[in-house]
Amino acid sequence: IVNLWSNQDWSKGDEKLLQAVEQDEPEKVAALILKKGLCPSKLDTEGKSAFHLCASRGRMDCLEVILAHGVDINLMDGMGFNALHLAAKNGQPECLKRLLQERIPVDSTDSFGRTSLHHAGTVCFSFSLLLVCHYVLNNAFF
Repeated sequence: IVNLWSNQDWSKGDEKLLQAVEQDEPEKVAALILKKGLCPSKLDTEGKSAFHLCASRGRMDCLEVILAHGVDINLMDGMGFNALHLAAKNGQPECLKRLLQERIPVDSTDSFGRTSLHHAGTVCFSFSLLLVCHYVLNNAFF
């Protein structure tokens, strides 16, 4: 079986960046990006990145650091989800709200054809669902 996300350039530094996000250490995230020049959107062998991990785990401070240093907000992870899909799917309303402020397209679909609204509704995170609906209605994404 071939791993499609396998990256020969994956390093210990990249792993440290994922761990810093997992442990919610925004100062360490900033230091690794600035001093080591690490890319927060780089996918590991499982198809996940530090950026996507922030959205799915609700690591707001780490997400702010990554957004401040620039990241392609539309980037899909190895499973075909963007950060907005992951925030909606995992009930992370603060991350969802912040990503919407970045103008991430709410109508973008994952590899299964689902939008963030589908994900918010599927897992019954009512606040996430209301937040996406409110954003869609107020920004005329029809």
